[in-house]
Amino acid sequence: MILDCTLRDGGYYVNWDFDPDTVRKYLTAIATAKIEIIEIGFRFLPAKKFLGANAYSTDVYLKSIDLPSNVLISVMVNASEIINCSEGIDNAVNQLFTSKSESPVDIVRIATNIDDIEQCHEIVERLNVLGYRVFLNLMQIDLVSHDKLVKTSSLIESWNMVEVLYMADSFGSLDPVNVKKIIKTIENGWSGPLGIHAHDNKGLAVQNTMAALNAGVLYLDSTICGMGRGAGNARTEYLLVELGQRKDVTYFPDAVFPLALQEFNALQKIHQWGPNMYYYLSALHGIHPTYIQEMLGDERYGTDQILSSINFLKSSKEPFFSFENMLRASSGIEGNEYGEWSAEGMFTGKTILILGSGASTKKYIDALQLFIKQNNIFVLCLNINKSVPESMVDAYVACHETRILIEFDYYTKLNKPIIIPLTRVPKVIREIIKNIEILDYGLRVESGCFEIKKNGCVLSSTLSLAYAISVATIGGADKILLAGVDGYSLTDKRQIEMVELFHKYTQLKPSIPISAITPTTVPVTQGSIFAPEK
Repeated sequence: MILDCTLRDGGYYVNWDFDPDTVRKYLTAIATAKIEIIEIGFRFLPAKKFLGANAYSTDVYLKSIDLPSNVLISVMVNASEIINCSEGIDNAVNQLFTSKSESPVDIVRIATNIDDIEQCHEIVERLNVLGYRVFLNLMQIDLVSHDKLVKTSSLIESWNMVEVLYMADSFGSLDPVNVKKIIKTIENGWSGPLGIHAHDNKGLAVQNTMAALNAGVLYLDSTICGMGRGAGNARTEYLLVELGQRKDVTYFPDAVFPLALQEFNALQKIHQWGPNMYYYLSALHGIHPTYIQEMLGDERYGTDQILSSINFLKSSKEPFFSFENMLRASSGIEGNEYGEWSAEGMFTGKTILILGSGASTKKYIDALQLFIKQNNIFVLCLNINKSVPESMVDAYVACHETRILIEFDYYTKLNKPIIIPLTRVPKVIREIIKNIEILDYGLRVESGCFEIKKNGCVLSSTLSLAYAISVATIGGADKILLAGVDGYSLTDKRQIEMVELFHKYTQLKPSIPISAITPTTVPVTQGSIFAPEK
């Protein structure tokens, strides 16, 4: 049984907002290829940001598209999201699912870390009552000890409610030999059907999937062109060809070739998923591939920076860094606006220059250095910017969880203070950066808010620019200048966020005049770094 999860796993690259025509062609191709199961997407609880239709995969949406009649429909839920729901597990499941008799969904897959297994029982039980077939995905399978895996498999079997138990190679670190060993271990406690979800960090996803099949695994995950987080997954088109060599299958690979070569090949050129040396090293050293994906997706990080981060993470005290766990730790900390440091009065009579990471910072770096040297300016640099010499900077500013998680190893090398909301930083990172100069200006995130206080602020998001403006404002600066805050196209959601930011800021009392001295599309007064002073 092949389960194609392109629209679910591939959604990480497009915010689960696939072009409707691509979805239509995909559904037709999968059905024609005689693939048995389509995982149409996630069922997330409502988020305070835009996500496309396949992030929620609601029954309303599913009934609005032409689902093939000869294919089973699956959706995935994250166990952690349901377990951590403030309204309780039963209410969370009821919010996401109605009775199977009223839904196009046949199968619900639960993705879980092994530490959450006991709490998954309640989720599984409720889904069974609603009438769904339930599959359980054990993530980060290579981190689980033999004894714990046997015990967990036995526990799941004792529930008598899970139909298929999946092993997910989250780090892409397995090879065919290890795959077979893990299967044998699971079979010591589980007698039902098994599935595999292989990642392609080492270029072994298809080989690992075939090895699992040969070892008795019946359910095989794949995606078109391998589309999925990081290095991606086993490629559906390759897997179908491999399976075509066997006499006991009747798939039709040709049906997906045009889809792979046209629509999804074009997407791959844009989003650049797939195996490479970085992903191979991350698999080798047990580093979560999302670290690599985030760095590759940000033009500020070059080869040296990425390799440096990999070397740092592999030698850390926690060799199997989990980006998802770290993010969950950060997002689970609400933070507050009561930091231990106050910027009040720090910048009285001064001009603050906030340096962003836009292309104009690098383009005008020489002019910026001269400008700073000739004027009484205090420079705040947003995050780590390798194009900006440390000598230009008076303090660094960081508040976005992802940036902190990626860049915290650079903090240890700084000889300048960093302004950061410590209540939003996971303990493991706080321990690593404890010996550098931290200015703890608090931050709490609340939708629609922009409040600036003595020891912290309340913002609608963790936008580092808004955080830096808050610091400059409470510090009593005369004016704020922006450089390298280039902005985006008018319809880009990041541009919309910045427009809202400046609109809210100008309504504050007091607010400080803000102008840009390098080209920008954000709604502030435009000046020039080359203009003579008045």
